[in-house]
Amino acid sequence: MQVDLDAKPEQFRFESTICIIGAGIAGLMLARDLARRGIDVHLLEAGGRTLESRSQEMYAVEMEGRPHDGATAGRFRVFGGSSTRWGGQLLSYPSDIFRPPAGVPSLGWPLSSADLEPYYAEIHDVMHVTRRSSETDVGELPRGDADINIRFSKWAPFSARNLANTIGNECLTSDRITVFLHTNVTCLEASKTTGSIERVIAKDYSQKTYEFRAKYFVVCTGTIESCRLLLASSTALECLSNGADNVGRYFHDHVSVAAATVTGSARLAFTKLFAPIMIDGTLHTPKLEASGALRSKHQLPAIMAHFAIDEPEGSPTAAIRNFLQSMQRGCSTKVLLKDMLALPRNSLEIARLLWFAQVRKRRVISKDAIVTLRLDTEQLPRADSRIRLSAKPDRLGIPRTVIDWQISKAEHRAVQLYAKCVDRFLGQLGIHPLSWCPELEESGDSWLKLTHDTYHPMGGTRMGTSPRNSVVNPDLQVHGISNLFVASCSVFPSGGSSNPTFTLMALTLRLGKQLHRLCRARVELPVPAHQEAVAL
Repeated sequence: MQVDLDAKPEQFRFESTICIIGAGIAGLMLARDLARRGIDVHLLEAGGRTLESRSQEMYAVEMEGRPHDGATAGRFRVFGGSSTRWGGQLLSYPSDIFRPPAGVPSLGWPLSSADLEPYYAEIHDVMHVTRRSSETDVGELPRGDADINIRFSKWAPFSARNLANTIGNECLTSDRITVFLHTNVTCLEASKTTGSIERVIAKDYSQKTYEFRAKYFVVCTGTIESCRLLLASSTALECLSNGADNVGRYFHDHVSVAAATVTGSARLAFTKLFAPIMIDGTLHTPKLEASGALRSKHQLPAIMAHFAIDEPEGSPTAAIRNFLQSMQRGCSTKVLLKDMLALPRNSLEIARLLWFAQVRKRRVISKDAIVTLRLDTEQLPRADSRIRLSAKPDRLGIPRTVIDWQISKAEHRAVQLYAKCVDRFLGQLGIHPLSWCPELEESGDSWLKLTHDTYHPMGGTRMGTSPRNSVVNPDLQVHGISNLFVASCSVFPSGGSSNPTFTLMALTLRLGKQLHRLCRARVELPVPAHQEAVAL
């Protein structure tokens, strides 16, 4: 069922068992999971069914510290969230991310990989990828060594990437789920007597106010917006861990460095050994991850190398990519027609691409493509890398977000050291010489021009066992508030070296099981409907 606040419903107060704020990847997966378990859900989305400028403008931020591209270009306030533009990469975190080797500076998790393993199979099926392991059991491809582990990312087909078109449609037709569109949550409110969340307040774009009451509330609005909502709601109570000033702190991303270009004989060897490969109908690409032994020996954060293949606009691969991305985004017929018209001009090359994919099980790399070796490292925890609120409000009166993203010398050191290990390893495989960027070895800040974030914002409500240094517990429950949970990458204590989406999906399904257990036990929170509420 769908309710669009733009249509001005007669009701202004709504009640459910569970209220989920945000209909992106986490919100959609959680809503569907709960509905399948027989639980009534209200799913609140600030945007509409398609991307709108008025909704997207609500994501405007102020920058301090390093510019963070993902804060603006990587977020989408629309039904389906970032999945409408998501690349579809799936790679789980290895066990040493949760339990780092002795001597490394990475922060561990209050969970283990075994806690998430049971949920991966369902995600594989939802995303239409093979269940085969991401480790090195993928045929006759190269193996790693004592310093480097080789694993393979799986890439979901374009048809499965936009969850609004798959899980989202299931949510819209479910008898258990009501999807509310153009529902901008402005704050959470708690009971004076119990401290539990009593309701959330939301506005439509005409500033009309609505309230949503539930037994349990889950914030699924992405890292930056989750922090903004909690910060905007934390003025009266300190039980949000903000008494310890943790909300918004320890913001991090992956720092990606364009370290070297792959040309000449090195490129030929790379194409033979590491060109993207189709396995069981799923595209795989290699990741060269620092082993636990190497990290322990040199006190390294999680770090990996991968090959980026950039096809020029106008090439057959680019033509196919543009058309499929337009389909994924739900673009207009006019845009689709324009992209479609580019396909016949490349028909022979497109046939060749399809032949390689079906017969050779490889992706073709054109002669004009630029192949770059990139090094991606997690960031070490920094309290001064943070999200906070601006004095300037948005059009609905919510304070805007300030992003203060910091990159430290520790990341530079990690990249410099690992570059040498990767160069040695690739040289042994015949992928040499590489054209390394000289700025990488310089001691100053010139290397920063080679870097950017990876649109993987994490932290700000990090997971832990104590409210002194974390915001949520291992079950994603906010410390001190029994009926408030956060399901976003903001809970990640550390970034690992993989795309975080797969791990977020598993955490979300794990939370669904926990919420079902709470509902089945009929845990009643003493929150009288008439009790006066106070903004957090």
